[in-house]
Amino acid sequence: MRLTFKRIAPWLGLIFGIIISCGLTWFFNESPLHVLKILTTSFFNSKFDLGLTLFYTTCLIFSGLAFAIPMKAGLFHIGGEGQILLSALVAAYFGSAILPLDNSYSIIFSFLIITLITLAFGGLAALILAFFKLIRQAHEVVVAIMLNFIFAALTIWITVNHLQNPNSQNPETIPISHALQFLKNDFLKNYFDNSAVSSFLIIAVLSCIILAALEKKTLLGYQILAYGSNPHAASRIGISKTKILILCLGLAGIFSAFVGLTEVFGNTFQYKIGFSPQYGFLGIAVALLARQNFIGIIGSAFLMACLYKGASDLDLETNYLTRDFSRVLQALIIFSVAASYYLSNYKKTKSSIKIKKEEKL
Repeated sequence: MRLTFKRIAPWLGLIFGIIISCGLTWFFNESPLHVLKILTTSFFNSKFDLGLTLFYTTCLIFSGLAFAIPMKAGLFHIGGEGQILLSALVAAYFGSAILPLDNSYSIIFSFLIITLITLAFGGLAALILAFFKLIRQAHEVVVAIMLNFIFAALTIWITVNHLQNPNSQNPETIPISHALQFLKNDFLKNYFDNSAVSSFLIIAVLSCIILAALEKKTLLGYQILAYGSNPHAASRIGISKTKILILCLGLAGIFSAFVGLTEVFGNTFQYKIGFSPQYGFLGIAVALLARQNFIGIIGSAFLMACLYKGASDLDLETNYLTRDFSRVLQALIIFSVAASYYLSNYKKTKSSIKIKKEEKL
């Protein structure tokens, strides 16, 4: 496969973002090389560290898929963060409200019901974007930004005023029922010294493989790609805009909801305000790094997880930097990767704008 600037541009953006981030540490009297070593090697210091990195990888795979699927249809979906928060709260509420009987059939049935409800909430939250785009021709980015704030405020209000755990001073819900905490004995969690990783990692990897197969082997997959390449031409050959928007954004909401399920049923077993280190926005960088390739998302998610794990250890391994520097790292990487993606598609973007202007005339 011939390497072109378009293929390597996101990786050049990633490298540029890491270099700039490490260079900034010089102003805090820290060695950039020492910080780079922490960022790139922290994940394999122990089994626990690797397990924690795989937990981040799981969440980033789901959030990467939530961005990549609409992107294939030409939609810039940045509403994943709000959908993650909302779905996690829904999972925690129903997980504490439903009390299954003390047998495996009841536990599995209850878990499946809660999973379906959570995925439905995530999908419906994303379909709000489709509704405004279809009915009001609103841009999905503008609507998604507003919904992120609305969902974040709503989850905080519900948690603090109605679902607050009376046994804790932290803003969090009560834990889910003890019977539904069966992933505490997950084989992955046990192998990685009781770290945050769980079997949701397997679901995330299988999702990538299944979506990659569906994209190449089904008519619907080609219709989504055709619509993303040229919506006007796609509509003229009978591809329904409504079907594409509902399907892509609905799936995006479902995979965002999987992040909430991973957190509530695989890690903390309750909803905690501020649990997400901006998974919804990190998923943008993950998807762009992989150029929306579903298999590639697995690798790019692991890479971003390693960087995030390393950044969160800075307060222990450096004198002046804290884990808050991870937000700077995230912002620079997302900005540089997105900028490189735009530059690599500059001619295509310019020509599409020209076509739209000519159609208006």
